[in-house]
Parts: sequence; C-alpha cells; structure tokens
Amino acid sequence: MSEAADPGEVEYDEDTGRWRFKPRGLNITWSSTEGYWTMPEKGTDDPAELLKVCWLEINGSTPKPLSKGERYALSFKISMTEDRFGWQEAPAFMMAKVGKKGVAKWARINLADVQVGPEMKVPFGKLRFEVSKNAQDTTLYFGFYELWSGGWKGGLRIHEAVVEEMPD
Repeated sequence: MSEAADPGEVEYDEDTGRWRFKPRGLNITWSSTEGYWTMPEKGTDDPAELLKVCWLEINGSTPKPLSKGERYALSFKISMTEDRFGWQEAPAFMMAKVGKKGVAKWARINLADVQVGPEMKVPFGKLRFEVSKNAQDTTLYFGFYELWSGGWKGGLRIHEAVVEEMPD
C-alpha cells in the first residue's frame, strides 16, 4: 500500500529549527503502487508525482520532539502537471497536531486554483501552531489529505514538507 517513511530523507537544521521532509521521508498511501505514484530516487530532491488515486493521504511526524512554548508553521511545496484532473470535486486539507492526543489544526486548500508549472507553498500563509509549555508529547503529527470525495485525481507533485520555527 505505501512504503514506510525513510528517516534518511528528513533533514533538520539546528540553527534555524527547520525540518525538511523529502517525499521519501513521508508516508504516502499507495506510493508503492506504480500506477498511482511515481516516487523519486533516494537521496534526490525530485518530487513525488501523483498519477491517479481516489484516496490522497500523506502523513509525517517529526523524528524528535518540538520545543515547548515555541511557535511553528507547516507547509508543503507542491506543483501541478499539465494533465492534472479531479481537483474540482473537493478541496484538499492539511492537518497539524502536537502529540498523538493533541487538537488538530486544519487548513483547506483548493488545488483546482493551483496553476500548472511553478512550485508553490500551501497553504498560503502556512499552517501555524504553538507547542504548549505544559505539553507531555511534543512530537508533531501532520498530513495532507483528500479522501472524502471518492473521485479520482492526479497531476499533483509533492516536492517537500517543511516544519519551521516562527519568530515572535
């Protein structure tokens, strides 16, 4: 169904507090099925390309806990191919929650409005969240989804997911 996320495809910059998840560092449902996704070679910066699925589910989590009391933002760098399809039927959603039992923050992304070609970050303005000073579990769990419409969709490229500290 999907390959396990490769921890070697996740980078952390201690100076900036920024996590970078290459496509192979994410859990992409159906990524191991050739007719649904084209996955990049290990160690490259190439994107994962969605050929066709009716169930878009991409998940990730930070390998190390986030800092208590800090503010962060989540974004995905994406692009669309010339032959994209199926995005008119329903929006996609991004989710971020701190801790397995944390409260999820959601952002709605209308991929039908994304132009073909250039890479862009979604959601516009990033999905912002804060890690409570009292949090027991400070691992970030996040995802990118469209699994409610049941319609086939394709033409989405996932270049990376980024989790970064936000200055005060």
